[in-house]
Amino acid sequence: MWGSLCYYQDMEHQLFEHLCELARLELREDEREEFERKFERLVGFVEHIQAYSPQTGQPPLTLVEKVELRRDTVSRFEWPGEVDHEYHVPQIIDFSEEA
Repeated sequence: MWGSLCYYQDMEHQLFEHLCELARLELREDEREEFERKFERLVGFVEHIQAYSPQTGQPPLTLVEKVELRRDTVSRFEWPGEVDHEYHVPQIIDFSEEA
């Protein structure tokens, strides 16, 4: 049992290192330790959710009962008078020639 646990933790560490490499994260040692702990908790949480199977009469898995959202407001942006807000992008494709 312990051998498989050690193997799993090593595999999890390798996965963490691989994900950092893919994301091009450059972490200091203290950041690396903190993020790896958080990653382990996240993997454990996902495994817990995957292992869930509701029994008859049990409610479905719900993570949050109700989420309070802020109210959206619509406002019109007014450009300050001294700001040039007209942007011109140079044409990079010549459509005059036939392909």
